[in-house]
Amino acid sequence: MVFFLIVILVVLAQSFFPWWTMPLVCYIVSISLGKSAWGTFFSAFFAVFFVWAVKAFWADIQNDQILSERMGQMLGIAGEWLFMISAVFGAVLGSLAALAGYYTKSIFLKKKSQAPLSRATFS
Repeated sequence: MVFFLIVILVVLAQSFFPWWTMPLVCYIVSISLGKSAWGTFFSAFFAVFFVWAVKAFWADIQNDQILSERMGQMLGIAGEWLFMISAVFGAVLGSLAALAGYYTKSIFLKKKSQAPLSRATFS
């Protein structure tokens, strides 16, 4: 569920706002729905990887691969690798934001087992 929610909200947010709304979406979704650190990390990683790879591929199709070929020539790599590089950078950023959201939630919502002992225990 976290995966699909991040995909939908990132697509909507980046349709109207700049690229940096993606980490904000991952952070907020993981605060509200994150169940485990690894789960939120990998859900956000694969969701953002998917969205950014598809968006880069779609933009490349729109201009007949001209931009990716020229950028690839400048960087000395094949133009097709630019999709993966941009998707990995976005995925790492989104997954770290989701992990930060999960740990922020865990700071403020302590589990009962971590609660301090009451005075009644010592008497």
